[in-house]
Amino acid sequence: MTEKLYYEDAYIKDFSAEVLSVTECDGGFDVILDKTAFFPEEGGQSADTGVIGNSSVSYVYEKEGIVHHITKTAPPVGVANCQIDFGERFEKMQLHTAEHILCGIIHKLYGLENVGFHLGEEEVVFDVNGTLSREELNRVEEIANEAVFSNIEIETFFPDSGELGKLEYRAKLDITENVRIVKIGDVDSCACCAPHVHRTGEIGLIKILEFMKHRGGTRIWMVAGRRALSDYRKKYSNIQRISALLSAPQHDTADALEKYMKDADGVRSLLKSSRVALAEAEAKSMPDSEENVVVKLNDYSIDELRAFVNAYKARVGGLTVAISGRDGDYKYVIASNDRELSQEIKKINESLSGRGGGRGFMVQGSFLTDEESIRAYFK
Repeated sequence: MTEKLYYEDAYIKDFSAEVLSVTECDGGFDVILDKTAFFPEEGGQSADTGVIGNSSVSYVYEKEGIVHHITKTAPPVGVANCQIDFGERFEKMQLHTAEHILCGIIHKLYGLENVGFHLGEEEVVFDVNGTLSREELNRVEEIANEAVFSNIEIETFFPDSGELGKLEYRAKLDITENVRIVKIGDVDSCACCAPHVHRTGEIGLIKILEFMKHRGGTRIWMVAGRRALSDYRKKYSNIQRISALLSAPQHDTADALEKYMKDADGVRSLLKSSRVALAEAEAKSMPDSEENVVVKLNDYSIDELRAFVNAYKARVGGLTVAISGRDGDYKYVIASNDRELSQEIKKINESLSGRGGGRGFMVQGSFLTDEESIRAYFK
């Protein structure tokens, strides 16, 4: 059994331990120490990293009470100086403790249980077994940050079976032995194996980012502490850029963007109607014909091709075929004054590697062939 120093003190940054064994494995070497401050991947939290001697630790896991450290190179057997990446560890302690606070408040306010938790390198997400609204989560977030500002002391302990039976606490698993309780004042009491900060004030800001309905419950994304600062910096940088682009104060960017989008919609609508009018004018300039006519138009949308065909087909005795694009990728609209095309288009598509269709006297779609083949077919 490995002596677990992270239970004694979550703030241990470096320690000396005896390297008991080194075994080659996938990904490097499996190192077992007599004691360790490296927290293994467990309970939704990723493992600590750091060094054992000069060997970097990339992954840590526990099996049957023994903590295994995966290193890239093999440290010598004997006493080694070990160091964890405490910046990474502290960030995880901030996040995990913040998750306890949020889940404890959700449980007290709405009676919901935490049924999933993942603390990864990028995102922090947890699930509760019921639906919550943004207003309800805003209330949870406000109470959570008040708990941070109150700088509550956090207790961690292993109660005996008698004490455990008298405690009220949250737990994902039905365990009765070696239960470690993390108690945050009156805010939360939860069974958990992970390291946590000593006082809530060390967490810093807690921010709920996004949420969504998930399997009958709610999935919630959150940040805290250093990650909250990093998240704020990224978003502040974005809002600065948007503010500059819109020539609007930062706090007015949403209104400015809404106005910009309305103006842009108006411009797009005007442009669309103008291009349709241009297509109709182009059609009027075309000569009358008693045969099939194939017209290639540059950079025309389907709507514009349709406008062109509608304006021209009355002066064409055969099929009016309008295409736009390049060899191997043409949009098409085909119309007739008196022929039902819904069946005929199947043969046309088969011959010209086409896709599409329609009803009545007009069909549309795309041809994956060249202009020469299209003109030859309809000639």
